[in-house]
Amino acid sequence: MAEYVVFCVIRSLSELLLYEARHIPELRSRIEVIQMKLRQLQSILEIADARQEIDEGIRNWIAETREAAYDIEDLLLVVLSSSSSSSSSSSASRRRYTGLFREATSLHSLEPKIQLIEAKVSALESDLRVRNIRPRQRGSPNPIARRRLQQRRTYSHFVEDDLVGLDDHVEQLVSRLVSEDADQVVSITGMGGIGKTTLAKRIYHHHDVRGHFHALAWACVSQQGQPDDVLQRILNKLEPEKKKAISIMKIDDLVEELIQVQRRKRCLVVLDDVWDMDAWDLVFKPVFVNRQASRIVNMKVLLTTRNKEIARYIDLDAPCYLYEQRHLDQEESWELLNRKVSRNLSLAGISLDRSLPSSRSVEEPEYSSGFEDEDALSRVESFRSCYSDEEDELVSRMTRIHSSSSEDTVQDLRNQMDMERLGKEMVAQCGGLPLAIVVLGGLLMTKSTISEWRTVHQNFNSYLRRGRTSRENGRVHEVLALSYHDLPYQLKPCFLHLGNFPEDHKIPTRKLYQLWLAEGFISQESEEGESIMDVAERYLVELVQRCMVQVRADEVTGKFKSCQLHDLTRELCLVKGKEENFLKRIPIRYEPELLRAPSPSSIAPSISKTRRLSIAVDCDFDTYFPPRKEILEYRKENLERVRSALFFSRLSNRKNLHLALDFVCSELKLIRVLDLERFDFGDKLCKGIGDLIHLRYLSLRGCQLNKLSSSIGNLKYLQSLDLRVPFLVCMAIPNVIWKLNHLKHLYLPPSHECSSKLQLHSLSKLEILKNFDSRVSDYRDLTKLTKLQKLAAILSLEIDHLAALFSHLKMDTLHIKDSSFRIRYDFQSEKELTALREIVGSVHLQKLDLIGIINKLPEQRHFGRSLMKLTLRSSKLKEDPMTTLEKLPNLHTLILRKNAFAGNAICCSSEGFPSLTVLELQGLTDLEKWRIDEGAMPNLYCLKIDECIKLRMVPEGVRFIASLRELVIVNMLDSFKSRVQKVQEQGGKDTHIVGHIPSITIADTNRTYMKKFETQLSEVVKIARACKLQTTSDAIPVHSCLSNETYSGMPKVF
Repeated sequence: MAEYVVFCVIRSLSELLLYEARHIPELRSRIEVIQMKLRQLQSILEIADARQEIDEGIRNWIAETREAAYDIEDLLLVVLSSSSSSSSSSSASRRRYTGLFREATSLHSLEPKIQLIEAKVSALESDLRVRNIRPRQRGSPNPIARRRLQQRRTYSHFVEDDLVGLDDHVEQLVSRLVSEDADQVVSITGMGGIGKTTLAKRIYHHHDVRGHFHALAWACVSQQGQPDDVLQRILNKLEPEKKKAISIMKIDDLVEELIQVQRRKRCLVVLDDVWDMDAWDLVFKPVFVNRQASRIVNMKVLLTTRNKEIARYIDLDAPCYLYEQRHLDQEESWELLNRKVSRNLSLAGISLDRSLPSSRSVEEPEYSSGFEDEDALSRVESFRSCYSDEEDELVSRMTRIHSSSSEDTVQDLRNQMDMERLGKEMVAQCGGLPLAIVVLGGLLMTKSTISEWRTVHQNFNSYLRRGRTSRENGRVHEVLALSYHDLPYQLKPCFLHLGNFPEDHKIPTRKLYQLWLAEGFISQESEEGESIMDVAERYLVELVQRCMVQVRADEVTGKFKSCQLHDLTRELCLVKGKEENFLKRIPIRYEPELLRAPSPSSIAPSISKTRRLSIAVDCDFDTYFPPRKEILEYRKENLERVRSALFFSRLSNRKNLHLALDFVCSELKLIRVLDLERFDFGDKLCKGIGDLIHLRYLSLRGCQLNKLSSSIGNLKYLQSLDLRVPFLVCMAIPNVIWKLNHLKHLYLPPSHECSSKLQLHSLSKLEILKNFDSRVSDYRDLTKLTKLQKLAAILSLEIDHLAALFSHLKMDTLHIKDSSFRIRYDFQSEKELTALREIVGSVHLQKLDLIGIINKLPEQRHFGRSLMKLTLRSSKLKEDPMTTLEKLPNLHTLILRKNAFAGNAICCSSEGFPSLTVLELQGLTDLEKWRIDEGAMPNLYCLKIDECIKLRMVPEGVRFIASLRELVIVNMLDSFKSRVQKVQEQGGKDTHIVGHIPSITIADTNRTYMKKFETQLSEVVKIARACKLQTTSDAIPVHSCLSNETYSGMPKVF
């Protein structure tokens, strides 16, 4: 980790030399000398880091080096920035720094400190503790670079299934859940890392379970789970049409709602990671305790827990089947490890299954890897003992057969034997724990030579000898620790940074990449054609491949959408973060118990200051943050070094955070990252935000905020700015964004205004721009953003301007990779239809929302192949749009809203819509007939029919769509609903059509909520019109917006 710190400081000093040191030319040469010495230290650290576990002296030296590097950056950063401000005649800026840095405002006062820095670096370099360490020569091979090239060839977003040897157990547990007479609760118990959640997921997605239950819900409880929050998440899954009402219910109302919903339909609820009885007592006990009183109980519960006593306790209220998950046996453990490492080794021409020839066999074609049949990897032959008599005979036979290449063949075979022997010895030490085996496999995946495997084997055994074997999860922790220490230095801070987020928090990957960039974790050295965000994704890919991070990928693009940590991996993350003094969590009660006492394996005494804060905002927040005055002075020196502060709300309502933000602005002067999502700041953000001149990342997403302070224009280093406040908030933005010339990622509010045109033309480094509105900003600014890669815009332009813009964007295909547009225009004349053909043909267009009349859709040949989502509103098309749209090869979401089609019949023909997963028809009031041919929409997952009042029944052809998992029917006639509705377990007339669909939701719009929403929206319109602007609401009918979220919340813009 210290190697990374020094690396970041070297890069930071380069930025200072580039942007600030010109104000003090006398310092340039001194800083360059310090940089050179730090590079030498970095080379030593590369070797020392691998030795720190066995040498306490080196451990302490590394910690001292890390803090010295931080101190160097702190001092020079403040001094140079102060000098820059001084040269700009800003006396106010010179008063921004207090405490340690107050006197460092002149070269004279700086000289002793520079000398101290130089002496400290020299002392560290010549320290006796590292005297015998020789840095790697610059010309020597770099294993990290070699691994990176290999991984770029083997990128895969497929999340592998780690369940081995338990298929019979899955079927047994499924049969208990779907049987009416069996136990109503099934509890999977076992120690951490044994695979309880993996088994529960297999059961949850089993086809028999999906076919039996009408509604299913999954909720992760965890140690800090609140019963009301857990119950809200469950009900949101069981009754998605009632999300808005559920969000404001009290705990008693939530419990009553659960009782009622399980009476109406069969429900399965999965409670993952249960730690105590609270969730059961408050939420589920009322459902089951009265089952004897002739009450209908249609609910089954599947839970996972480490505590068997919880299952026994539940059994007092409801019959509970206790399933104790076993450890894997030797053969199953080896099979699981084989799965994990085989793909990487096959690329290197190595097989762990010696019943298969190596890819270097002279009789095998060059293009074959020898792993065509992956099932062969787990055959019985691969479990034979190493160096058996049969193997010696096999070596002899291979030598005789391949005499022309005998030396290579024999050596390859012996290497395979050695690797299998080492692998079996290591996997035997994992104690049959799947998590330990998977993590070991992730580590071995990065090793393709026998020497690398021997090194891992040696380190693995030493870790186990030193390990906390008395702990329940000792083996898992030591395997995880070994994987952590094997990480390249660039990845260690990325992994530790995940400890910022609450337990079981799903972390959006794009946000994570931007946070890593702001922290300085991402190397600026990228390969040709690779952006900084691509580098960040590559870092996450390697963490995933090493099985240290769990991810969820987009089914269409394959890109990672979110990630999270297994609870044991998170514990390791927090332990290592504490040892490295990487992160401080506030309050401490949200840390695992392991971290509340001094760690027995602490690397070194804490000699450093707090650098990162992760702050939980709960009902007691005001008692611990900001710190009280009597302890503030004691902490002041620590707090003024903070680089990052992430606030996480644990409250259902937005909390006012004015005092906390005032404290941050006045005390945390070196802060680079400030995350303030979903809080209340009232009318205006405090002016002090502009004093945080070192900010790289600022997020106010989801906050209640009406006006942005003009002082935000002072944040000249800002890279990411997220202003996506709620839809109903029309934020006033001062015309200062153009000053942020380092900005790379800008997320504007869905609805915003500016007293003049909001200028963006000078943002030459901008890569992502969301919610650009041509009514607020000049559309011509887009043509000047030469680095733009991702664009989402709302366009209300004259046809000539619209055509000119897309003509420019068409020429700029080398930069823009992904664009989304909402366009309000009536395309009627030939000129306008020509412009429409130009729009839909954009090669980078992925999402398009067209609002207005369209005389005729462009032909299929005019559409770009990249289009994945299309929304048509008020189009009044006379011809069936399906005839054209079903030929788009990559369209996965189609939404037709509010008279998009004026005809009475549509047809989806065989083999049409090959990629479509979501189809929504809303407000097609003239639609009477809908034919779906067999073979149409083979990948459709969700179908929504809303306010198509003349449609009499679900199309007969729906029964052919085997992939369909969700059917939503809203605001349809009672005669339509009765055909699919089940009453007292009796199916409707169309049961043969919809019987295979696991989830069917039938609902009517909450008119009271609609009226309230219309009133709120009209107020927004009035305010906007007073500013001589139109809001997005003018373009979108109110009920059309609401249907986007099943009438449960605000519509998403981009």
